[in-house]
Amino acid sequence: MMDDARKVMVLGAGDIGRRVFHELAQTSRGRHVELVGRDQEAVVRAVNLARFCALQRGFSSTVSGSVSDLTDTARTAERIAEFAPDVIFLAVSYQSWWVISTLPQDSFARLYAANFGPWLPMHLVPVMKAMEAVKLSGSQAVVVNAAYPDAVHPALSAAGLSPDLGIGNVANNVPGIQAVVADTLGCAAAELEVRLVAHHYVSHRLSRHGDSDPAAMGLAVLRQGHDITADLDLPALLKRLPHEYRRTGGLAGHAMTATSALSVLEPLVDERDALVHAPGPDGMLGGYPVALEGGKIQLRLPEGMTSEEALAINVSGQLADGISEIRPDGTVRFEPGAMQILTEEIGYSCDEMPLAEAEARAQEIADRFAKYRAHAGTSR
Repeated sequence: MMDDARKVMVLGAGDIGRRVFHELAQTSRGRHVELVGRDQEAVVRAVNLARFCALQRGFSSTVSGSVSDLTDTARTAERIAEFAPDVIFLAVSYQSWWVISTLPQDSFARLYAANFGPWLPMHLVPVMKAMEAVKLSGSQAVVVNAAYPDAVHPALSAAGLSPDLGIGNVANNVPGIQAVVADTLGCAAAELEVRLVAHHYVSHRLSRHGDSDPAAMGLAVLRQGHDITADLDLPALLKRLPHEYRRTGGLAGHAMTATSALSVLEPLVDERDALVHAPGPDGMLGGYPVALEGGKIQLRLPEGMTSEEALAINVSGQLADGISEIRPDGTVRFEPGAMQILTEEIGYSCDEMPLAEAEARAQEIADRFAKYRAHAGTSR
């Protein structure tokens, strides 16, 4: 390994963590990529697969792995300090979004109607534990998080535990928008730049229905630097996303989320400037176009849009996603209608959650969902 190799640690060896780890190793750039997971056998196999695939393509990135459980904060902090990463990617969650899709269709449909907000503790708690380890290690790495950054980051910000940036969600529909506009105009997609302000809820809504209803969104399209938004019938173009521009979803669709992660991680690791889309920058609520410039993270909103207007757009998406409010102290209030669905389906209810209660709430959801799942069975 070259002494000046840039180091990136992937914390979490689930599907997204393994995909991103694998792709980060496929490069001729000087990188040392480490995968940290709690299952030694899974880590060893993933590390060897990444190494062998890289060698097959003529690359010789340094890859390594280590074992730690997030519940062991001291051990995780020790490993972070030993590795001394430049960038840390958190791919940690107690229950990934796709798990409910393994239920029978009727059960899945009922739970899916609650949207993502009521499940917040399942994503917030492992990220919180990971960030506690980062702080304990003394690391100055840029931390990028995959687990519901739109809500996790503002909730953790009060405790000084927010990651620097998120991935996915707002970014996942940008290539589709770029493609449909390019095809309509008969131009190369590379001529276009999309700037989208949207919450996690809108990301799912766009790919399934082609609109953001009932949430707001902000969208601008530039061609060779000139704003052409007013010349486009954007509602009609967006309606094509679930049809001729439909893409594979579910677990296999994690390929899109992984590439969204790489669009953020690779510029950070390689120390180059880029315009990307990312949720939760600097602890903010929702998703934004973001410039990575000189190691700094800055908003790049559509021309004429203020940060206050962008925040209001994301708040509307947060409400649609099942969260009424995230207070400055990290306390989260949930939308009654969304929470009522979880109460009816799995027997879980929570009107308001201070940050200190998040771990107990996550355990309660896990226990209740396990019983529900056992009773309902699985579809695959």
